[in-house]
Amino acid sequence: MPTYAILGATGKTGGALLELLLKDSNNHVNAYVRSKAKLLKQRPNLEENKNVKIFEGSIADIPLIASTLGPQVDAAFCVLATNENIPGIRIAQDTATSIIAALCHLRNEDVHFKPPKLLFLSSASLNPTMLGELPAVAKPLITRAMSHVYADLQFAEENLRLHRSWLDVTFVQPGALTEDVQKGHELSLDKMSESFVSYLDLAAGMIEIAESGTYNWMGVSVNATSKDVRFEPKAPAQISRGLVWHFAPWLYFTSRYLRIVS
Repeated sequence: MPTYAILGATGKTGGALLELLLKDSNNHVNAYVRSKAKLLKQRPNLEENKNVKIFEGSIADIPLIASTLGPQVDAAFCVLATNENIPGIRIAQDTATSIIAALCHLRNEDVHFKPPKLLFLSSASLNPTMLGELPAVAKPLITRAMSHVYADLQFAEENLRLHRSWLDVTFVQPGALTEDVQKGHELSLDKMSESFVSYLDLAAGMIEIAESGTYNWMGVSVNATSKDVRFEPKAPAQISRGLVWHFAPWLYFTSRYLRIVS
């Protein structure tokens, strides 16, 4: 019976992974969250589900992350993320640093420990081949609207690649995401989806990668096969805010001080 870890189980991708993985009663899930109460509010049935273990605390709590990731975990989905272009954001790099430290701890505890396969949620915009698929006018718009997020992801990827000799990592690099039903997906090494991709299709693609045992140290996009995927209505506002915070990052901190944004 396979055991999976999800780092970021209360997020949209993490929730979609939980939903799909728990459809199979053979699957066991270690779910890391910063707030157990939030997770149980989203999914009250998890409290009685014997196939799910919930790990609550800070991503900087190395023993906690070590407990989440081992020693029986086959694959770990690292999906802590944000869609907001927050100046100075460190979600991805802090996650990568804690994962590496936790796995080093487990390896020191047991010389025979085999790290789980890591599936690290990134972005197609960090892949030059996939980014080349975007229209020329869209590239500077997207890269600036998410510049702080991409810088954080780039740092995390570079940190993980330093441990290529003993870790098995796949960077999952989708394009734009939206909330919609599962409509079908395909994996690609060189193209990003022309339309939005639902979180459920992204989750299905990540599970397919985990089960395949391949794509080691590759960037893989999960693309929609359907042409009628829902447009994400929040996207224009997110891009607008992202551009403002790219060119004037101080406005983000001013907005937080004035409680305009949380």
